[in-house]
Amino acid sequence: MAVVDMWVGVATGICVAVLSAVVMVSFWSAEEREWRALAASAGPGRPLAQRLSLYELAYMENRFGPGNVLGVALVRMHAEQRLTFLGRSYDGYRFRIDDPEPRDEVEVVLLDLLGKGRGWLSTSFGPYDLSVPPWRALHERLIADGLLRERGLPEGISADSPHASAWRNARTRAYRRRRRLLAGALTAGAVAALLSELWLLLVLYIALLSALPAFNRPVVRPPAVTVTEAGRTAARTARAAATASEEAQALVTVALGGLSALPHWHPFARPPQHPPPPVSPRTADRGEEPQRIINLDPPGLGGL
Repeated sequence: MAVVDMWVGVATGICVAVLSAVVMVSFWSAEEREWRALAASAGPGRPLAQRLSLYELAYMENRFGPGNVLGVALVRMHAEQRLTFLGRSYDGYRFRIDDPEPRDEVEVVLLDLLGKGRGWLSTSFGPYDLSVPPWRALHERLIADGLLRERGLPEGISADSPHASAWRNARTRAYRRRRRLLAGALTAGAVAALLSELWLLLVLYIALLSALPAFNRPVVRPPAVTVTEAGRTAARTARAAATASEEAQALVTVALGGLSALPHWHPFARPPQHPPPPVSPRTADRGEEPQRIINLDPPGLGGL
């Protein structure tokens, strides 16, 4: 026998549905207002007339590592005769540092790598830490200028900025408050359905209570960066800009494709030369070309 009249349970269910709808609509409205406020806190962005630097272009073209950025610094220092190129092997380069004074933070990292390797530099420019000031400063500047955008945030807002931190904290509190309100309303409805013996409505309430934590947890997405439309336009402008010399062309090439894309005339692009095969004195005296001797006899004892 039902403890509470059936109509009381039905009325309670209607009230729970209306209350849940009001809570959800209020939450969505507040979230939209906070999003607009966060977007309004972004800066004005970069003027269209201001071109990308080579470091910025290299970072935008390869955001998963600073190899292109270091390559630009390396080619520039060599062109300015502050580094002497001594040779190349299959896995690295050998340099002599003629001017140990860096002119920017990227050169600080490059000279540090050369110093630790005693003039030897790996072709992969690794290992490196993306949290050091040069890469972080480039990242923050391109985000603030509206050329890059981090996932889940408006243009011009970095994930490490105070505005983004405050927005995330407020969003987490709002999710927690909404979860408590909805859980309280659904619990009251489930109790009323149980006392009214409305079993179908009770099953529905139990299902909603079970699904509530999954639907009310803030989604934490992995950090990712995309190029905005303004960033793509700036990159196209930088790529199409006319270069005045071969060295300037080499710098743009490295910024876009790394050292592996250098033209053939550049010394960094020359592959290591294989040593010539030894020539016997008798063959050299006759002026004949050395011939390769292939022994087709079966191996002897011990594989000799």
